[in-house]
Amino acid sequence: MSQGLYEVTVNALLDRDRPLTPAEWDAAAARVGPARTPQLLAELDDAGLLGTDLLPAAVAAAWAESPQRLPADRWAELFDDAGLERPAAPGH
Repeated sequence: MSQGLYEVTVNALLDRDRPLTPAEWDAAAARVGPARTPQLLAELDDAGLLGTDLLPAAVAAAWAESPQRLPADRWAELFDDAGLERPAAPGH
């Protein structure tokens, strides 16, 4: 996915006035692709668009796709916010 298409996707989601449903998260993650799923997760979390019911699954899915795509401290924050145990760093 090009950067422009990624930005269009994210901007459309950021214009929402309610959190995403699990199906909407799955569709958005599929649209941006595995390499950009962690970035999508971080942006939607910052915007408050991932409810507490969705955040654990979204964090786990994004970590499984591309854990190297976010800094370790951001992952730690996301795992803590989701109430998940932090995994070992990739490659350890």
